[in-house]
Amino acid sequence: MILIAFGTRPEIIKLFPVINALNEQGLQFRTVFTGQQMDLYEDVKELVPVPDFTFADAFSGEQKHNTLGESFTKICKSAEKLFKNNLFDIVVVQGDTTTAYALAQMAFYNGIKVAHVEAGLRTFDLANPYPEELNRVLISRLAYIHFAPTKQAFLNLQQEGAVNVHLVGNTIVDAVNVFKAKMTVPATLSRKVLVTLHRRENHSRMDMLFDELQALALDNPDLEIILPIHPNPNIQKHRQRLSAPNIRIINPVGYPEMLRLIGESYFLITDSGGIQEEGTCFNKKVLVVRDKTERPETIEIGLGRLVGKEISKAITWARIPPPPLKESPYGDGHAAEKIADHLKEYGA
Repeated sequence: MILIAFGTRPEIIKLFPVINALNEQGLQFRTVFTGQQMDLYEDVKELVPVPDFTFADAFSGEQKHNTLGESFTKICKSAEKLFKNNLFDIVVVQGDTTTAYALAQMAFYNGIKVAHVEAGLRTFDLANPYPEELNRVLISRLAYIHFAPTKQAFLNLQQEGAVNVHLVGNTIVDAVNVFKAKMTVPATLSRKVLVTLHRRENHSRMDMLFDELQALALDNPDLEIILPIHPNPNIQKHRQRLSAPNIRIINPVGYPEMLRLIGESYFLITDSGGIQEEGTCFNKKVLVVRDKTERPETIEIGLGRLVGKEISKAITWARIPPPPLKESPYGDGHAAEKIADHLKEYGA
């Protein structure tokens, strides 16, 4: 029996194609929602079946925002109980979240094989991104099966001595294709610029980043800057810094709406890992508001640029429309199918 684990919005987005593929191939599986992102779960819960198991009760109550340690210990305690009362052959985790690491660790402790989707991403800097770089490195040390999304990720795992490594592509391409088929891409270039900022390592400089966005908006009045603001209080407390008339702050949106905004955008400004990938699916330039990225492929194909906290310096570059993208470095859109095939090979 396979257990598919997710607790955050990005995990659900990248795992729903895998769940669909498992269903299509008739493989038995169960799902667990850890409750790590209760506030963002509502946006994407329709993408997956109602979870067979949930740890949401561990996150209920007045405390809406947990520390890393609190989230980790709550998930571990609930996972230990789950594994004692149920038999699983393989636990599938995705990415580098607290959910992924906690489930992988507890599965390992209970003698259950771990399959890691989106394995092998690296910046080789434990502070960037924090704590994700540590999470994914530790998952790689204990995982039995590694599903690498890119050639570079595959190479990283090989160099670390990992076994059972499979290059499958990134399931984000599968996910985007599901919705892209239903979308109408604008014929003319808009002046919308989608901005997302939320990473933990940027919290200490979010005031500077918002000031940078304010200055950018005032210097570029032709741009319509759209910011779906993250609910984290470390971000919300700075929203008053954004008063330019061409900045539109909106609440977080569902995944289809987010993809529509990406498709309509002139270019993107983000510290999100997922949007670095999704932007390539729409051939959009991305200003990456980070010092390092574990997704160098977006930069290598000419669609991304690392800007740190100096966003405005790259606007001239971002305004130049890119040529058509011949091939995505993130795969052909059949990653989930390949993952299901490999899980079957391992006797799942």
